[in-house]
Amino acid sequence: MTDTDTVRSERTLRLVRTDRETPPEPKPQRGGALGRVLGLDLARALAIFGMFYAHVGPMQEFKNPVVDTIMQIPHGRSSALFAILAGLSLVLLAGGRRPRPALERRQRTVKIVIRAVLLIALGTALTLWLHTDIVILAFYGLFFLLALPFTRCGVKTLAALSAAFAVVGSVVFYWISMAQPAFVTALNAHDPITRMGADGLGRLLFTGLYPAVPWLAYIFAGMAIAKLDLSAKRVRIGMASVGAALALAGYGLSSALQKVLSAGSGTGGAATSGSSGSSGAASSSMGSSGTWSDSMSGFDPWSSDMLQFLLSASPHSGTAFELLGNIGIAMLVIVGSVALLDRSALARKLLTPITAAGAMSLTLYVAHLWALNHVPSNSEGGAVSAALAVWGWFCLGGIVLAFAWSRFFKRGPLENAMQWATSPARLVR
Repeated sequence: MTDTDTVRSERTLRLVRTDRETPPEPKPQRGGALGRVLGLDLARALAIFGMFYAHVGPMQEFKNPVVDTIMQIPHGRSSALFAILAGLSLVLLAGGRRPRPALERRQRTVKIVIRAVLLIALGTALTLWLHTDIVILAFYGLFFLLALPFTRCGVKTLAALSAAFAVVGSVVFYWISMAQPAFVTALNAHDPITRMGADGLGRLLFTGLYPAVPWLAYIFAGMAIAKLDLSAKRVRIGMASVGAALALAGYGLSSALQKVLSAGSGTGGAATSGSSGSSGAASSSMGSSGTWSDSMSGFDPWSSDMLQFLLSASPHSGTAFELLGNIGIAMLVIVGSVALLDRSALARKLLTPITAAGAMSLTLYVAHLWALNHVPSNSEGGAVSAALAVWGWFCLGGIVLAFAWSRFFKRGPLENAMQWATSPARLVR
């Protein structure tokens, strides 16, 4: 054999080894990236429609416990789903699962910072204009800034952060809301935004309706989901299993422990269900409600009432059980939406108007806040049918507006404005 033949043989052997060592290309999914994008838009649409329901839907409790549970599902869970999707979007804005060049990472970071500042400004302006505390945008802006340093973390790290904020953060939130420590009182007293009537730093972090502590549990959960390959069947099955387990642990364990506590204390009262919409200890009123302690002198963190609250999973209670249960439900909604639109071309076609609404979630959210000032307020004694009709019109109006707009424009009006406002990030070098 000549030297040339030897070289050819060695090259052939290397090629054979390379072919054997190279894993086969994965089979393309039916819907591909489009199905995953539309699946996330579907989940956003469901979150938006749920928030519509929470603001204009029936407020009263129903005698039938099954009906009451069903009617209360959107409360608390819709905003949690929206927050988890925000965490997912944060990772996508930062570059997604693939590593990016240093220059692109810097530009994306600046774009996220600009977006966060604009959300804080927009949320503050809407709160002052509409005189309401339900606006969530300023909280989202702060969430983005606080979570931005963790966008390059892996799934396990992000999941651990989510669990830490769900457990430890909920206790910190509870203590601050109930004890009203001096530093929080001073922060609120000297914050000009709080004094103007909007959500200042103290409310954004601790005492508002969507406080960063413990709501960062939702953001980190969404960031962890964004690191997963949702096109893989194995990942979807695992995510659905974890979501179901978290939902069962959050809501089921909460109900069981509350019943045990009630029996042990001899009250015999029914435990507050995890789906109760009344939420007397909601975060927006915990610090000032006369139902609880009004000062540190009467504050007993281990009283039966306090423990009953900590074991609850009521909407916006901020307890670990509510957080874990909401994360589980959100995971099921996201994986179900992505799987449906990834595999079914018919579903993608039929649900186009709905996904169009999800793609314009910021615009529709702001539009619905404006519309709230032009519809009758739904009190707890209002007619259920009337409230459901108002909710239906809100959903239908959002779908029609988004679908019509999408026929002519790539992005919604506020989405396009946000894209334009963050474009100076390209100048970063």
